Amino acid sequence: MFTTLLQTKDFEVIEEIPSVDGDEKYLIQDMDDENFPFLSELSNCEYLLVISARIPDLMRELELLLNQVQDIQSLEHLKKSKNWLRNAKI
Repeated sequence: MFTTLLQTKDFEVIEEIPSVDGDEKYLIQDMDDENFPFLSELSNCEYLLVISARIPDLMRELELLLNQVQDIQSLEHLKKSKNWLRNAKI
């Protein structure tokens, strides 16, 4: 599982996006840094720390993943993650 933490510009954690088993399989995009510059920096042994200024980048990359992921649980997790990002109190 991969934990996503939203932070302010001062690095204060303001939200934690729930994770699901196996989410690292589609969130870590280490083979495609052109389309996923943000997610390609990840490894499976770290948190995804997102400062408020990078939320639009992450949302764009999650939208790309929605078009690639096939299973229902992964699609649902990506949709919920986008909603969390959209509604984050930054």
